[in-house]
Amino acid sequence: MYDAIYASPVNGLMRESLISRFTLSRNGQPVGVGRVAALDGSVEPDPGDRFPSVRVSSDPQVAEPLIEKREQVQAKTGVAGGTGSSLKSEQSRKLHVRGICTIREDGVKQIDQYLFSPLGSRFHFLSDEAPQHGGQGKAPDAVSYLSAGIGFCYMTQLGRYATILKKDLADCRIVQDTHFSLGGATGGTGIKGEADPVETHVYLNTSEDDDFARDSVDMGEQTCFLHAFSRTELKPNIKNISLIERKSLN
Repeated sequence: MYDAIYASPVNGLMRESLISRFTLSRNGQPVGVGRVAALDGSVEPDPGDRFPSVRVSSDPQVAEPLIEKREQVQAKTGVAGGTGSSLKSEQSRKLHVRGICTIREDGVKQIDQYLFSPLGSRFHFLSDEAPQHGGQGKAPDAVSYLSAGIGFCYMTQLGRYATILKKDLADCRIVQDTHFSLGGATGGTGIKGEADPVETHVYLNTSEDDDFARDSVDMGEQTCFLHAFSRTELKPNIKNISLIERKSLN
């Protein structure tokens, strides 16, 4: 198990202290960043709203649902991780996440993800590697999901910060670049998995001033769990828990 983690590209985010870099645009104009590290070079063009142009592939090989919400979380108030708890200006919490991965007969990985703290819904994912990396390309590969998770986690924090301060944030978009090695397992390299710092271009539409835009980028980086994961040197701790003990933890 440790060898598998060592070979994974995620190892690069976990074991090294990687400082993410940013650019910022407010209402179409570039703005200097504040506390976060600046990304050298020119700002990427604003992508605008691309979702209306997204189409599901008609190829029967990939047309089945790739991501599904299988169980809606029940809203609870007054409990840790319950309704509204994520909008508190100060909080201290432990994440309790469970993932169960099963390899189907066709080689596609079937992943069920549970979030117990804070309370979250259950999601179902399909994942497959590209043909050149040993898969069939029937679903998004692992690092694509990882990259999307980093982006969505960060954007959630931007909206959360504006909501807490009751500030106007009409729209936010990002262009994010992530760079990962193939890893020892999939690339046959025999070396550890590696990653580069996450690079993010942030575009905000707001009637607030430049200082609010800068603070939003700073607080988004500070409170995003996955940016914290990237900048903090961590080591995995694996425990073999018996079935009886596992039931008691539920």
